[in-house]
Amino acid sequence: MTARSTLPCRSLGATGVSVSTVAFGAMRLSEIPRPRDVVRALLNAWGNGVTIVDTARNYQGSERIIARALAEWSGPRPFLCTKVKPLDPTNFRFYVPLPDQFTPASMRASVELSLRELAVDCIDLLYLHQWYALWTHRPEWLDTFQALRAEGKIRFFGISAQDHEHDALLQIVDAGLVDAVQIVFNLFESRPLVSLLPLCAERGVGVVARCALDHSGALTGTRDADWLLARDFKLQHASRRVVEEYLARIRALDDDVARPAGLSLTELAIRFPLSHPAVATVALSMQEDGFLRSNLAAAARGPLPPEMMTRIAREHVWVKNFYYYTKSPPAL
Repeated sequence: MTARSTLPCRSLGATGVSVSTVAFGAMRLSEIPRPRDVVRALLNAWGNGVTIVDTARNYQGSERIIARALAEWSGPRPFLCTKVKPLDPTNFRFYVPLPDQFTPASMRASVELSLRELAVDCIDLLYLHQWYALWTHRPEWLDTFQALRAEGKIRFFGISAQDHEHDALLQIVDAGLVDAVQIVFNLFESRPLVSLLPLCAERGVGVVARCALDHSGALTGTRDADWLLARDFKLQHASRRVVEEYLARIRALDDDVARPAGLSLTELAIRFPLSHPAVATVALSMQEDGFLRSNLAAAARGPLPPEMMTRIAREHVWVKNFYYYTKSPPAL
């Protein structure tokens, strides 16, 4: 199968690589009962111009499924991004020292397994799948990345910031230590507009935005409180009051911004992160054909008007972090 159409593409920072403005987000691939359906979804996305796939060692079985799809794909190989698995993947919220999550040996082991699972010789973009600002000046992670690149096992490397800790990336971006970063950036989490995104643009660091549709797709406007409390792992310990406030804020976005502009909430949510030129692509789940069509159509319509961006960032920013509900903080 080969590509039959194209999406708009953007430069991924200063890497010299252009990628489609929508990336196939592979986090939820393992939730689809039949692997053949996942392969079909990947082939369909690539055939419609998606040129970048975002996965991770921590996404159960996704790398193996991507390899199956690659074996059937006859077009140009998509740009493959994956992430180094932390030693303790259950801790993604509270600070731990770097050696508790990543060592040179564990990073190498994760990369070698990714290469085997993906059935490729080189990973295009490799992230650390967690980051704390205090790790910035530890040499182990950077030395290991540079060695892996010198060995031809990776082309570029970066950091995937956990939850809403986008400002924890400012030092490494300012120092030019990474090629790309991945962050939460959406209609509620617009704070990266203030510091991180302008800095990435100035330093030539690529940006991959995630959670454009927020937790479990809630910014599509199709989730209710019962669904979120039962199926979103980030809300497993949240109260119904918290979830109801969340849904009320989503309805306010729809009533105040999307509907008056004649947009669906989904389109508004996808176009929002793509309205900043520093964002190269937005990672979206597209296992179902309907999701693929609507996501690509939204991205193709381009940036939102500047006055709409300003209104969203000014009136609908909501500093919340549902990851706090996943695990108790350590004793101080």
